[in-house]
Amino acid sequence: MQMIVAIVSLALLMCVQATSAQSAAYSVSVRVHGSLPRLSASDVNSLLDKASKMLQKNNLGHPESDDDVKCDVTFTLKGPVGTFSDPPGAIVNQGNIDAVMNSDLDDADFHIKVVERIEFCRPGVEGNQAGCAFSPPRFRSIVVVHPGSHPSGPGFPDHLLWAHEFGHLTGLGHRESQSAAETPHDEFGLMTRCNLKDQFSGMDDAKVQVNRDECRRLLAGPGHRSPGPFKLPQKCGHPPH
Repeated sequence: MQMIVAIVSLALLMCVQATSAQSAAYSVSVRVHGSLPRLSASDVNSLLDKASKMLQKNNLGHPESDDDVKCDVTFTLKGPVGTFSDPPGAIVNQGNIDAVMNSDLDDADFHIKVVERIEFCRPGVEGNQAGCAFSPPRFRSIVVVHPGSHPSGPGFPDHLLWAHEFGHLTGLGHRESQSAAETPHDEFGLMTRCNLKDQFSGMDDAKVQVNRDECRRLLAGPGHRSPGPFKLPQKCGHPPH
């Protein structure tokens, strides 16, 4: 009888572990450079909620395949939206990016620092960018441009940007597709190298794709090394219908 109980208990434990591995929730602290307009908790919660729902694809009618899965990841704001003043709001060199990545850290699962502009992310990735994240185990920070400061103007899909940069924290690099004709689904991937504004502005979030292997990384969370080096974004545009 004891053996039967032990077997049943082990089976239940394995079932719980298998179920829990299919979803993940991450807390995030958010700080905005003091020179920029404040983001309210409502603003941030809205972006995090949109990012979560985009990954989860709660539309029950959405078909799944190995190239496009529902990835049950949830982001929640931890604490109030804070501010920081050093380094400067414009990230222009290695010292800036190192300082902002390592400042004002708390016990949230990861951290988002909002700046005016990003002109340097890492050697070889220079020039204006919307976000920067990389994943040596000591880093759990994302740097993003303020929603009101994108050079391309309003309409930037910031919730997608935040989820994309989180992907880098989990060790995901950019997809390397160069040709929409060869692999059209790559252009619509969360980890695309296409410019996010050009590619996703005005598109339904349900079209943003996460493949099964990428979802495993997102569920495993921050701290894994990326394959790197990441390449600069490229303009892709919507493929012809």
